Amino acid sequence: MIEIFDPASSTADVVSALLRDGGAIVSNQATSEIVDRILGSLRKPFDEQGTLFENDFNGYTTLRVSGVLGVTAEAAELVAHSRVMEVADAVLKRHCINYRVGSSTAIEVHPGEKAQVLHRDDDFYPIRIPGVEFQISAMWALDDFTVENGATRVVPGSHDLRSEDSIKEQDVEQAVMSRGSILFYLGSTIHGGGANISDTPRA
Repeated sequence: MIEIFDPASSTADVVSALLRDGGAIVSNQATSEIVDRILGSLRKPFDEQGTLFENDFNGYTTLRVSGVLGVTAEAAELVAHSRVMEVADAVLKRHCINYRVGSSTAIEVHPGEKAQVLHRDDDFYPIRIPGVEFQISAMWALDDFTVENGATRVVPGSHDLRSEDSIKEQDVEQAVMSRGSILFYLGSTIHGGGANISDTPRA
């Protein structure tokens, strides 16, 4: 189960749940004003370059913008949010002295998109050390994430390095959360975008 916290929760509690379950949500971490500004600044990049990354893995009705800090400086309010930095420090600096942002991508999933194949983000690393996380992800909801519009699918506990082929549908939980909320998940946690069966996109 993905535990859900409120903005007043301690980062220590969020990190504890993240390391235990492989994922954790903090609801309403960013204000509507910040979300509105960032989403508005992404509209033009989405429309102009969002289809550049279409493929079988990313989907064909999903818009993606990479390097968001290069297209909207306002995104720094979320990329470098104090909660994100605190969680990243607590998880990653157990085994290193520094780290860097590996990817900052905006994603808008449109109606008709199929569920993404379940995967681990850290599979491209040439080694795996049990108990050591090489990366984490912080996924911000710029729209409400619902079951219908394709809220990200997460397999709690899958950072135990079980085979992806062993996952059954009952093992999967969708990260339903309100806009301004944030989903943290480990690089070793199995996950994937959900199918958008609604009539509106979600970012």
